Amino acid sequence: MNTRISMNTRTSGFTFIEALACLLIITVGLASAVALTMYAAIIGARSQSKATAMSTALSVTCDPAPLMHSAGAQWTSAGASGIGTSSGWVNGYYVVRVESAGSTPLAGFASDPVSVDVYDGVRGELVASYSTRLMRQGNSQ
Repeated sequence: MNTRISMNTRTSGFTFIEALACLLIITVGLASAVALTMYAAIIGARSQSKATAMSTALSVTCDPAPLMHSAGAQWTSAGASGIGTSSGWVNGYYVVRVESAGSTPLAGFASDPVSVDVYDGVRGELVASYSTRLMRQGNSQ
């Protein structure tokens, strides 16, 4: 009997090290994808918040006493002329509007500086800020 063991036998499959390396690469890839998705959701929410806050600031710039539902109205207005400080809650943001008496470039007109700051909560994080001059017919005094 001639028993000869062949040294050229090949087995198919992966070694333990190859399998671990493959799992490590897949794990890092999936973790990166999850982190990137979470970051995209945070950036999307932040950009939507800033867009809403800026549109609120632009709206309050022109209107010293914004029209709000009477049940939820928490707004202190500067008065009919708009000169002074107005503050309160608009669109879920705390808004501070400051208008001061400006110049009269022509007879019968007034140019008053207005600045609006929009906060995320009562004096929380500043989300949007807008400054401009409003031209009105009639003196602001």
